[in-house]
Amino acid sequence: MINKINKLKFISEIGINHDGSFNVAKKLIQQSKEIGCNYVKFQIRNIKEIYHPNFLKNPSNSENANQYIFDEIKKSNLKISQYIKLFRLAKKLNIKVMVTPFDLKSLNLCKIKEVDAIKIGSPDFNNIQLIINAFKLKKPLFLSTGMASDNEINLMKKILKKFNIHKVPITIFHCVSSYPPNEDEINLKYIKNLIKKFPNYEIGYSGHERGYFPSLISIFYGSKVIERHITTDNKLKGPDHNSSLTKKDFKKLINFSNKITKEFNNYKFNIKNFLVKFKLLSAENSIGKNIKSLSLNAEFNKKVLGKSAIYKKNFSKNKIIKIDDLKFVSPGKGLSGLEFYGLKKKLSDNVLKNDYLSKSDFGKNDDKKFDRNKIKIINKKWGLIGRLGDFEQFIDEKADLIEIHLTWRELINPKIIRKNYNTEIIIHAPEYFNDKLVDFTSDDKKIVNNSFEMIENVNYLVEKIKNNFVYDKIKGPKVILHPGGHSEKSINNISKINQYRNLLKNIKKIKSQNYNLLLENMPPYPWYYGGKFYQHIFTDTKEIKNFCKESEINICYDTSHAKLASNMLNRNFKVFTKNILNNIEYLHISDAAKTYQEGLQIGKGEIDFKMFFQLVKNLNVNFVPEIWNGHLDNGKGFKDAMYKLQKIIKKISVKKHC
Repeated sequence: MINKINKLKFISEIGINHDGSFNVAKKLIQQSKEIGCNYVKFQIRNIKEIYHPNFLKNPSNSENANQYIFDEIKKSNLKISQYIKLFRLAKKLNIKVMVTPFDLKSLNLCKIKEVDAIKIGSPDFNNIQLIINAFKLKKPLFLSTGMASDNEINLMKKILKKFNIHKVPITIFHCVSSYPPNEDEINLKYIKNLIKKFPNYEIGYSGHERGYFPSLISIFYGSKVIERHITTDNKLKGPDHNSSLTKKDFKKLINFSNKITKEFNNYKFNIKNFLVKFKLLSAENSIGKNIKSLSLNAEFNKKVLGKSAIYKKNFSKNKIIKIDDLKFVSPGKGLSGLEFYGLKKKLSDNVLKNDYLSKSDFGKNDDKKFDRNKIKIINKKWGLIGRLGDFEQFIDEKADLIEIHLTWRELINPKIIRKNYNTEIIIHAPEYFNDKLVDFTSDDKKIVNNSFEMIENVNYLVEKIKNNFVYDKIKGPKVILHPGGHSEKSINNISKINQYRNLLKNIKKIKSQNYNLLLENMPPYPWYYGGKFYQHIFTDTKEIKNFCKESEINICYDTSHAKLASNMLNRNFKVFTKNILNNIEYLHISDAAKTYQEGLQIGKGEIDFKMFFQLVKNLNVNFVPEIWNGHLDNGKGFKDAMYKLQKIIKKISVKKHC
């Protein structure tokens, strides 16, 4: 039970849901006013300011998520003059204007009288440079914690106390930076923790869930402000539409919230009778625990959307670095503003303009040097994962093989490889093409045609680069493909038989004598476009085994995906794996937990790898460690995994003596 609450405030986040249309933006402002929102909010970016110069030179040499978001931001960018007209329209309609600036130049726009408040989005929660400068404008400040850990939130508490010398009103949002999240990621109970941490601030909830039931439950835990994205249509393409509310649903949220507020102040509720009274039991999983935990998806979005510090110019050894010597840019590959705040600022070496900050710049280097020659794996070849644009750094580690994960943009404009390598090549086909998901199970001709266009480009690339590497001269180089068979929403009456039939028909067309096509087993809830999807086929090893027999094709067995699927199906992972042993031709190795925590570091999940490698020790299969974000920091996650796997496999390989 919490104290009585006053009238709630509602923020309609237009963000980039106008898709670059001034008229759609006007419509969304009008709708926000009609349904009773207190604020309408826009996101404003200077693209040259928010991205690293190297990324801007060649965006295709980056993760697909970076490329996708970059294109969406470019498409939806309005002119500053248009934003000002929109703000004035909102003021005429008597609705307040809030702006999320993503860089210092965009923050300057917030000085104008039409802007009533400033929101620091989750990607910039660590960006103390932006926050400190925002305080100087003396306008109410709202901060989202979606990408922040509990430790980062505690440190931000000190930052706000130190730099809010103008005593501007502050609101802290509980938030989850998945679009949309799993319900058990949401952890609404953590709102109570934020109330304790920030007793002098208002606490709100910024939601990205499908629907709005968790937003309603947030009221029970003390949310005074609710922010949701608004859209004209949830089915529109773009990063935020599917986790936004239409005018109709937003109105229901506001009406229902006001009803709850009225009754909440007149009756005593515990959480059980609250859920029953307001018919919210279906969203009970969103309550979670009184902790802040970042899902792997939120961590990934933090790398894509978050910012890290780079040097504004060359600096010499012993220079004391100040916050104004830095610029904060995406992708978030280096130290954040909060991490910089906690460092000694004296350089231990010379640094160059646009270099990402590293702890080693200030005399701290905890990274263990990776020695390829110390990794001894019995009866298995192994390698690392890279992109077409950066695979050389992993070749330098003298790996037995290199798996190149392609993005669709580099596929249509591939890098020219001039050297030859004594390393086996594996190609991983893109999951997207033309920013649309590849799906060979679909009945939709446009989706299937787009998927085949991707494959045609893969065919061309394989022929172009395969002779620069080692590969099986009989079967050809391995090409790994996701089969499709997903949906954005849960569908109970999906025809799996039809999906498998379509897949079989299309795989027969794809199969080539020029390469060895392997399909990858899938997790039950894959993450696409930064949010949760539902997978219908290629999760059950019995089904996969039957398909392999009929199609005469083998698989790349992903241990993480398999563990998630066996958990979802309530199967024993060992038995689950045994079903498919004879069809495994290649391995992706990573840990997993529950039904959606995939790509975990070895030992961080639920897989018994000693048991697994005992199962596959006699199979002639090679592998790569596919750790989520393992390629960052020069492949540190991949390399750490290899040290761990070597210890496990060594225990299996050592003969017992009397």
